[in-house]
Amino acid sequence: MEQDQLTRFLVKYNPAVSKHWHIALAGITWAGVGVLLCRYSYGWLSAVPHERAIVFAVIGLAIALVVYRFGMSRIARKNLNRLKGIQNKKCLFGFLTWKSYANIALMVTVGITLRHSAVAKDYLSLVYTSMGGSLLIGSVQYYRGLLDTIS
Repeated sequence: MEQDQLTRFLVKYNPAVSKHWHIALAGITWAGVGVLLCRYSYGWLSAVPHERAIVFAVIGLAIALVVYRFGMSRIARKNLNRLKGIQNKKCLFGFLTWKSYANIALMVTVGITLRHSAVAKDYLSLVYTSMGGSLLIGSVQYYRGLLDTIS
């Protein structure tokens, strides 16, 4: 394929969308991953005595608030500001930077490794609840940002 033909092909089939869709997709992704991680945690904690599960869940949620406050909120704010600055339609998958895609690949690998490790699942639930909870809370920033750009 010639360069000119390749360019026409890429322009024709580029799934370009507005910044509103990018912001919405970012929020949905953060929420979806947050729910997935919390679901794993819930499954693990449902297998331990109720009192122990409550303690681990409360600690995990407390850590989630700290992780959100000092980490995820900054990441979400930075990404949201980048997305709000989009002027023209951009590829649908551009809601994340290349660096973010690399970080996701690393985090998925670490998560799979931890799930298959000898770490007790109730202790692993702390990691999953804290990350999942902070992602869920962070997704709200994207939804607020979406409302700001619409109104």
